[in-house]
Amino acid sequence: ILYTILTQTNARYLGSGTNATVCVKITGVTGNATKWTKLDHFFRNDFERDTAEQYIVEHDGEQVDEPLIVQLKLTGLLQSDSWLCDDVIVEYIGQRFEFPVFDWIEFLIKVFSSSATLPQNVTNAQCRKLRAEEIEKNLKKFEWQPHPKSDKELSWGVNRYMKASNYFELPSILKRTQGQLELAAGSGLTIALHMGTNLFKNLFCKLKYLNDYKKLYSKTGFNDPMFIDEWKTDKEFGRQVLTGVSPLAFERCCKIPEYCGVTNEHVSGLLADDKTLESELKAGKIYIADYSDTLDIERNDIPGSDKKFICADCVALFYVNPNGDFLPIAIQLCPNEEETIHTPKGNEHDWLLAKIYFRASVRSTHEWIYHYLQTHAVSETFCIAMFRNLPRNHPMYKLLRQHLRTAPAINTDGRLLLVPTGSLANKASHLNAASSVRKRYKTFKLQQIDIPKCLKYKGLDDPNLLPNFHYRDDALDVWNAIKQYVANVVNYHYTCDKDIVDDYELQSFMFDTAHEGFGWQDNDLRGVPDKLNTRDELIDMTTIIIFASTAQHAAVNFGQMETYCFIPNAPGSMILPPHKRGEADEKRVMDSLPGVVVSSILISFSFALSEYAKDEIFLGDVPDRLFTDPKVIEMQVAFKKELVKLQSKFEERNKKLKYPYTYLLPDKIPISIAI
Repeated sequence: ILYTILTQTNARYLGSGTNATVCVKITGVTGNATKWTKLDHFFRNDFERDTAEQYIVEHDGEQVDEPLIVQLKLTGLLQSDSWLCDDVIVEYIGQRFEFPVFDWIEFLIKVFSSSATLPQNVTNAQCRKLRAEEIEKNLKKFEWQPHPKSDKELSWGVNRYMKASNYFELPSILKRTQGQLELAAGSGLTIALHMGTNLFKNLFCKLKYLNDYKKLYSKTGFNDPMFIDEWKTDKEFGRQVLTGVSPLAFERCCKIPEYCGVTNEHVSGLLADDKTLESELKAGKIYIADYSDTLDIERNDIPGSDKKFICADCVALFYVNPNGDFLPIAIQLCPNEEETIHTPKGNEHDWLLAKIYFRASVRSTHEWIYHYLQTHAVSETFCIAMFRNLPRNHPMYKLLRQHLRTAPAINTDGRLLLVPTGSLANKASHLNAASSVRKRYKTFKLQQIDIPKCLKYKGLDDPNLLPNFHYRDDALDVWNAIKQYVANVVNYHYTCDKDIVDDYELQSFMFDTAHEGFGWQDNDLRGVPDKLNTRDELIDMTTIIIFASTAQHAAVNFGQMETYCFIPNAPGSMILPPHKRGEADEKRVMDSLPGVVVSSILISFSFALSEYAKDEIFLGDVPDRLFTDPKVIEMQVAFKKELVKLQSKFEERNKKLKYPYTYLLPDKIPISIAI
């Protein structure tokens, strides 16, 4: 009996090839197996990166029949040698049997046929055993970060993540492609170059005027942001709140909070004719961005000073006027302090400085909460639980893997370079990163990343009341496209709700996610279900996971350089305490802003976080052929076609906008979080 073996070595990873000897063993549906056979071409270097190979395996023993399990073994290993095999195809009597691997082989791997199967439907005893062995191995390979001993450790008071003190301790499958490695290295060099250049320039120039802050990015090769000529205007200020990089940081206001002293007198003349604050509250025309809860978040020390940075615990009110413009009408910088209420009716510098304080508060909260916690951190938790509990032949593993696999690498670096108190990024921010995340994680709920529910809860779902909210419109379109694709895949593999209940691997995944991932320290599962009972529940849960790891991350991440490079538009820290009415002038504005060193750090990290990798894969594309079923592949093609339609729809809308909203264009949404 002859078997033809076709192998493919991965193209995107450095070191994916191997110099080891590769042997194969095939187990058939009869339970019998071939002997171990060396795969080798005489006088040829096999299994090099991005190469396809073909071999013949002869078998003259007991009948093996159709291949069911393929084992691959590396022998004669050099130190640390391994092989990243994409897939193996076995040809037997005119038939092709696919065995997706898409994993690093460090010694031995066992893979059974490509079909996505539910555990309760696996009838072959060898396959059931192999599946259980894979999970047992992965529970040891993908360990949760151990419980911290005190609140001095970063893992205290947050959701769980991968046990790895640095990038090099991660399992190989979680490491970066060549393009991602180049991006990470390039970003580090850019940060060092940008900071070094500006520190040198600090010896020769001072920041005397607001426009001087342009020097901090323009002389290192960055262009002005598109809004630079209008950044001071109220209309641009409102636009950045509405469709900027933190589009969920406000909500409809039905009642002014007790600690906010804004009255009808403060905003008279700022509303439509004959309208009052009370009438517009009832009409759904008033919106609020409330940062008063930053009050008990730790402030960082100002570098080179014995003082701490200032963060205004501010509240801002916005008004949708009859023209549909989203405009600020009042900003209170300190809770319960009426003297710190500023409006467009005040003097120019009072109002400008109030807006700057507000934008500084937005920036820090955006970075650590809407960006880090609600996309990076939650994606890693789901990722680790998935690898621990779902074997490679599980349909949900095949569906989720490409969207989750990259999060632990960037997060592990972030826990070394961004979050710690001593990190440069944290030192340049007024709010301590770890303190911020812990504070908001206490009240984190899954609903916050369930975008349709979140928009409805915040009162942001009605386009008649809140026009020009392009994030909402595009996010819901992309959400629905993802959900339809997920529903197609789920309903194909799960024929009824009982299939969900009986899928013990899926239930283990959810239990591990909820109890060990999110509720490990205080038993608060934060709205994450520890079991699923229906197909609809699985569809909703999967859509939440994929959207957070793709579209939501794109919405809050890739506009950071554009938004944050000009420091007065959105500083990450402030120097002087918030001003009262009548206290601001041009000097007070300049003295309140951070200097060259801190500003350079802020700009550099914003740039580093806003770049795409050279080999970036975008939503709708499939880098790894984990699904081989033609019907599922048709679903993937249909999903891609729907995204292409949305791309055209968004681009057509953008032609009519002064500032196009591009963050959720499907061809700008990576399939996972890698930066």
